[in-house]
Amino acid sequence: MTFEPLTQLPWRRQADHTRALTPPWVTPASLLARIDAWRHWLVGQPGGRWLLSQRDPEDFCAALVALWESGRVAVLPADDRPETLARLAVEVDGTLPDAPGNHVTRHQQTNVLPPHEALAPSSTAVVLYTSGSTGDPVRLAKRFDQLDAELAAHADLWPLAGTCVISQVSHQHIYGLLTGVLHPLCSGVPFCGDDCRYPEVLAARLQEADDVGLAPVVVSSPAQLSRLPEHLPWNELPRPTRVFSSGAPLPARHAQHAECLLRAPVIELYGSTETGGIAHRRQAQGAAWQSLPGVQLLIADGCLALRSAFLEDPQRWWQQPDRVAPTAEGFELLGRADRVVKIAGKRVSLDHIEHVLTATPEVRETRCVDLGRADGRLGAVIVLHDESIPHQHDTRHALIQRLRARLSTHLERVAIPRYWRFVDALPSNAQGKLDRGLVNRLFADLDDAKAPRWLGERRPDPSSCTLTLEVPERLIFLEGHFEEYPLVPGVVMVQWAIELAGESFAEPGAFQAIERLKFQRVLRPGVRFTLQLTRRDDGIAFAIDSYEGRHCAGRVRLQTRNGGDHG
Repeated sequence: MTFEPLTQLPWRRQADHTRALTPPWVTPASLLARIDAWRHWLVGQPGGRWLLSQRDPEDFCAALVALWESGRVAVLPADDRPETLARLAVEVDGTLPDAPGNHVTRHQQTNVLPPHEALAPSSTAVVLYTSGSTGDPVRLAKRFDQLDAELAAHADLWPLAGTCVISQVSHQHIYGLLTGVLHPLCSGVPFCGDDCRYPEVLAARLQEADDVGLAPVVVSSPAQLSRLPEHLPWNELPRPTRVFSSGAPLPARHAQHAECLLRAPVIELYGSTETGGIAHRRQAQGAAWQSLPGVQLLIADGCLALRSAFLEDPQRWWQQPDRVAPTAEGFELLGRADRVVKIAGKRVSLDHIEHVLTATPEVRETRCVDLGRADGRLGAVIVLHDESIPHQHDTRHALIQRLRARLSTHLERVAIPRYWRFVDALPSNAQGKLDRGLVNRLFADLDDAKAPRWLGERRPDPSSCTLTLEVPERLIFLEGHFEEYPLVPGVVMVQWAIELAGESFAEPGAFQAIERLKFQRVLRPGVRFTLQLTRRDDGIAFAIDSYEGRHCAGRVRLQTRNGGDHG
């Protein structure tokens, strides 16, 4: 089969009956009957825009085509959360059920279907939703000519003849829709999805494709490829022809890992819902991105602009909010110029998260930060009203659960911040900003199991400093100190005082002796405390206090570099 545009109704051509794939595979032979079932159901229903949110790829694809052939427009929500569907239901003319079978009346089944309508290139095919810079859902319409232009570019670079497509990503988003459903639909090849997101199911589908003589193509994402388990017998399974990844740049080590396990080229696609595809790369051949066929690029002031037939206005330059640097082979991505980040391939507005959290009664101010960690999860720095500041593990945990619950009605679970820091005031640099250095310090304990959790500091004068800290629940020094009642050893409290004094007072001198040391209370995991440091002629004085009272105090005599006492 060769590629044909959507406007030529490729699913209506003669089906290929030589392949023995069965559900959950979607084949040309199985699809036509399902399309007509949906068209029967739509007889007598209102026209206009219909909400389409089917998880099953065959029902999704058949319902999508039935909407098109009956002159309707498909509206694809970004997720299937009840809140999202309820909000969009008032904006459309109808919502499709999960499947047509249980809803088709006898009259509809026996009624002769009207002729299917032609698909005009300039008419709207789908409406998608994506988050803008404010986090509010932005509605984007895609015409048939936009979709056909991008599908033709894919077919030019990566033809599907003799293949089948295994998709691990949602067809509700533009990437999964184009690569996992519409490209195989226009090429007349089988495809499958939904449960293929699990590695074990992916392995089974690879074998099924090979059993009927088809070369599999895998549509995946960074989140999926980064978690490919090594224990599955990939070397014994048929290798894919190629593997696609999109949604966010794939770390080089994960690209190498995926190519090694699957023994196939991993091709990354870069783009957005607004622009469609922009560029592609294979990191095994180079880190630079190269534009897709028909995409014109312009780099000005470090940012990317483009023109293509995939855009709503093909003649107008689109300013992409990404910083880039030109290279001999193409361009390098340097990060977002706005405050929208991608978490597990999903676009998330940091401003939106901050807006939702700041509306919480306990919260005065919020900063949501992309930590750049391997798990891709966000951090949240929260300024609370004094009476709401948590001072122990249980209250901190309960507060986090309340904030997560509030965000859960607005965000998918993976987009909710995973790491939380509750501060008295936002730490700031000399320019009054929470810069990357301060962000790194706030979350440094994630990678240092020996350090307390730093939450800020006050310096009333050059000789004194009060740090606000917490005892991390995963502090390595808690191990072996009473399983039923873990506590911070006294020697660790003293060590923290010495080390943090060195940071606060620019290495005041080498340790010489401890004086007037007194322990009054144990310090437990999750407790918020202050470390007060005072610089003295012969060293430092320190005191550790919490809501419970004083835990520890003493003096540390330090030696200067010239060999004498500090002074």
